[in-house]
Amino acid sequence: MVSDSIVALVLNASREMPKVSVESETLMNEEEDAKKAEKIVHALLVSLFGDVKFGNDGKLVINVDGNVANLDKQTGDVECENEGLKERVRTAYRRIRSAVKPIPLSSA
Repeated sequence: MVSDSIVALVLNASREMPKVSVESETLMNEEEDAKKAEKIVHALLVSLFGDVKFGNDGKLVINVDGNVANLDKQTGDVECENEGLKERVRTAYRRIRSAVKPIPLSSA
């Protein structure tokens, strides 16, 4: 009787095991997450600075009161003649990126 219960328990446990996901699905999820993160970053920059457009070279072009700042999304570098705007954009982008993609915890 006890052995029957143990066998039934083992068989049910094997059916209830979580399925292993395929790496391609994980890769697709990462790509979707990256696209969502980029949309969120763009929306937050628009809410802060107003006129934010995508430039030809992959940079974001931010126009505030006639001052133009070019933001490199990969490095976070900002090119602008107005130092105040340059620092505001750099700080805002750094904070937005840290909120959208925080430091990942190690799996160990």
